[in-house]
Amino acid sequence: MNSIDILKNNNLKVTKQRIEILDMINILGLNSSIKNISSKITDMDKSTIYRILNILYENGILEKIIGKDNQIIYVISDEHKHYMKCLKCGSIQEIDKCPFDDNKNNSNINGFKVIRHSLIIEGICKNCQ
Repeated sequence: MNSIDILKNNNLKVTKQRIEILDMINILGLNSSIKNISSKITDMDKSTIYRILNILYENGILEKIIGKDNQIIYVISDEHKHYMKCLKCGSIQEIDKCPFDDNKNNSNINGFKVIRHSLIIEGICKNCQ
């Protein structure tokens, strides 16, 4: 889904700045920290970038992952993804298969109706072991 459709589907105003930030997050992938985003989008104030990221997060468009050196990594939440994070080096890897996919029809866990979920598994990567 492109950035314009993401904004429209979430009933948010489509602006050049919001599109630019979403496009940059798509390009940067798991390197979408505020530092990296603001270094690539030089014609926008850092405070504007923060404000837009907050709006996108509050509206469920973005998820936050705590990355290396406790930097927040922004990922678009319209795709169902899960991650593994190394506690030593801070690297983040995407998991290919959702552990909950085996029981897709089970949208109720212990009486809790699941609307969406995210998963970050923390451990030690192969390189750090």
